[in-house]
Amino acid sequence: MAIEKMALVNLSGSLSSLDTVLEHCLASGVFHPEQPQAEHQTKGFSALNEENLYAKQLKRVQEIAESLSVPLTETEPEKTGWDLEKITDYMAELETQIAKLTERKKELQNSVAQHKKGLKQIDHLIELHVNFDDLFACKHIKIRFGQLSVESAKKLDYYDHAAFFFFPLSREGDIYWCVYFTPENQCAQVDDIFNSLYFHRIRVPEYAHGTPEVSIQMIHDMLEKEQKELEEIETQLSQLQAQNTQKICQMFCWLQYRSDIFALRKYASVLNKKYFFLSGFVPQKEAEAFSDSFKSMSEKILCWLQPCDIDERMKPPVKLKNTWFFRPFEMFVNMYGTPSYGDFDPTFLVGLTYTLLFGIMFGDLGQGLCLIIVGCLMWRWKKIALGKVLTRVGISSAFFGTVYGSVFGFEHLLDPLYKNVFGLSQKPIEVFEQTNFLLVAAVGIGAVIIAVSIGCNIYLGFKRKDLGRALFSNNGLAGLILYLFVLIGAVMMLTGKGNLFTLPFILLFVVLPLLAMFLREPLGRLVAGQRGFKPEGGIVSFIVENFFELFEFVLSYVTNTMSFLRVGGFVLSHAGMMMVVMSMSEMFSGGASIAVIIFGNIFVMAMEGLLVGIQVLRLEFYEIFSRFFDGGGEPFEPVKVSYQINSTK
Repeated sequence: MAIEKMALVNLSGSLSSLDTVLEHCLASGVFHPEQPQAEHQTKGFSALNEENLYAKQLKRVQEIAESLSVPLTETEPEKTGWDLEKITDYMAELETQIAKLTERKKELQNSVAQHKKGLKQIDHLIELHVNFDDLFACKHIKIRFGQLSVESAKKLDYYDHAAFFFFPLSREGDIYWCVYFTPENQCAQVDDIFNSLYFHRIRVPEYAHGTPEVSIQMIHDMLEKEQKELEEIETQLSQLQAQNTQKICQMFCWLQYRSDIFALRKYASVLNKKYFFLSGFVPQKEAEAFSDSFKSMSEKILCWLQPCDIDERMKPPVKLKNTWFFRPFEMFVNMYGTPSYGDFDPTFLVGLTYTLLFGIMFGDLGQGLCLIIVGCLMWRWKKIALGKVLTRVGISSAFFGTVYGSVFGFEHLLDPLYKNVFGLSQKPIEVFEQTNFLLVAAVGIGAVIIAVSIGCNIYLGFKRKDLGRALFSNNGLAGLILYLFVLIGAVMMLTGKGNLFTLPFILLFVVLPLLAMFLREPLGRLVAGQRGFKPEGGIVSFIVENFFELFEFVLSYVTNTMSFLRVGGFVLSHAGMMMVVMSMSEMFSGGASIAVIIFGNIFVMAMEGLLVGIQVLRLEFYEIFSRFFDGGGEPFEPVKVSYQINSTK
């Protein structure tokens, strides 16, 4: 429910100890580095622009892992005993072995594929009963093997004048496997005829000798021999994988570790190639321990702490700090943007309103318990962050389902509970009998949420010392006074409690706030101590623009409040859909009725749960966040080893 305080850490020492310092920062898990400031260059410092010594070797080891299908797993890089020279030599030898085996494997795979293709082709020519060697030895006759459709073969009668002999050898559906013979001097003309009939030529493999039967047996022998060799190569590659998996993972993790440390050198400024200077942020509660940890180092390292806001050019990173219940809702806050360091963390407001609105819109005890179970499974098995949100909203859905008296669509299953435990004659809320109450309550909840959001903006305005924003904006004090007065006045008139809309009250709580919003720019400059306001487009342009903006502000109060009607609408929608499911179940009997209830509940939970989740998120972003949240902060990202572990296939 807050933003964790940060401290600025400065480190300096001899350049030879830079990698040791960076390694220490990496191991701490709390150091957020900052880019070198421009002023350092004017003081003789320069940035380190070096090529990463480990990046090339890291890419090589990943390629080796992919070629051997080695699943990269994390090891302890500092305990492996590797160095860059040792890794380079080892990879060179391993790459040679892999390249030799893989090249031969590809050759064999291509050859096997060709043999299989050749077998299929020659098998259709088995009726030829002629020696291939004799056929291809003909000097003045050209021979063409191939495929021709049965329909096209009938059209050959139109070409009796052409010099060719056509022989269908076998038939496969509507296709002939065939051969035709033609004199060499008329080959071009005959080939054109067959091409026009969509003849698909097939070339008999050069290694086919003798009759088709002999050729098939010969290719079978070659295929068997090459497949056996291919199996031997696969075995050798598997052995190579088994022998080197552990070492490949060690090399990968060591290189990734050293590469990440080397990549951090860009954050350091160097003086005379002898000394370095490094700045970053750590959480304030960790700052003293982080600083003290450098005192035990053998080399002398200077480490001193400063307030995080001492340099306006360096924006402190933001680390949100929330209780276990609201922490999952940080995901929604970060989707909109990270709050600035000087602002407040809206996660509590988001978590509270999201849970409340979702429960109201999706109230069912049984379905709420299902959401809790699904959320727990999503997080435990797949570590999906949305699972934690589902457990929270599931609790709210179950609670409001108890209030509505709905359990998987059964509307009177909890009646004994109300009578025996709470002493009620019926359930607290009958959805279809209290429709007006639900819609009015939804608008009332929306009005409270909007007023709280405006209050947050006023608080931020005062905190940032932006009095114009806090006092005169449509989401400032002027807007809040106008909104609450109109709202309270309307409620009093509708309930017969009195009439606030008298001339003095209208002048004080309507006209004056509207005038303040209309003149928000000059008034804002005035309270900020700035003089001489002159509209950029002239006074006429200023009046016209602000008039229409003021009209938009007033209209937005109405539309934003009424948009919360969807909350009540979804209560009715959910109850209506479950009524349809129960009505359909009554049309069947026995197991079929139960099946309709089960699948109906699953359908409603999936479809309406998704719609409600999206609609509540829309209300959060457009009706709440848009009033006060800027999202201009930088997230706290401490340096860590970026293991890119992926199981290669």
